[in-house]
Amino acid sequence: MRVLIVGEVPFVDTLAGLCLAKNHKVDLFVADDLEDQGTLDKMVRAASRCQVAIESLNDSRESKQWLVEGIEANISAEAILLVSALAASATEVASWTERPARVAGYGLLPPIAVTGLVEFAPALQADFDTAARARRFWEELGFTVVRVPDGAGLVRPRMVCALINETVQTMTAHNLSVEALDSAVQLGLNHPRGPLSWADEIGLDVVVGTLEGLWRAWGDERYHPAPLLRQKVYAGHLGRKTGRGFYDYDAPAPRSYAP
Repeated sequence: MRVLIVGEVPFVDTLAGLCLAKNHKVDLFVADDLEDQGTLDKMVRAASRCQVAIESLNDSRESKQWLVEGIEANISAEAILLVSALAASATEVASWTERPARVAGYGLLPPIAVTGLVEFAPALQADFDTAARARRFWEELGFTVVRVPDGAGLVRPRMVCALINETVQTMTAHNLSVEALDSAVQLGLNHPRGPLSWADEIGLDVVVGTLEGLWRAWGDERYHPAPLLRQKVYAGHLGRKTGRGFYDYDAPAPRSYAP
């Protein structure tokens, strides 16, 4: 099977590695690289050859719509489109496409290979064949598939990003250190990791994009991104992938796979 993967790190790198391990042919493109016309042309050609296209871009609704429309316009009529339903629901994303029946949503959070869980949410417009093929694809990659109702943020990303947002609000309100907050949550709540360390691994741009999607969907102030989160994103301090977020890293996370 030929798989097209387009979006942001670290999601696309990990997905590419999992697909290659199952002997799928992979065409991988990082969304930021598509500003180059030559790379964009390569992505269009790769889209026309794939049976499964996977999109993962959640820094903003606008960039996501641009990417989804570009992918969907070029994949064959037989291909299915798997979209990350964090910054927008799969149903909303499907409404941007010419053939919404072939769109299914999913939800993943790093570390993807460790958790082994993918949330699965076909768009309301998706037909039975799309839903069945999408579920089978995730299962063949080795994921435990949990079907959840479609909606921005789905379930686990919604809960994790809300926790990150509340942690940042608490940190700034009480002038606490990053390390103190992470330790308090990890040790006091028996949480698997500190939420700010986890935010760095997810990508602060993805966290903000997910919160904005939840805020649009629910209008609840708890999803309004904390000012410090926005400031970090404006400064380009996106976490491990850029070498700096709430923590500093020796270097940006290395690419695990390159096209």
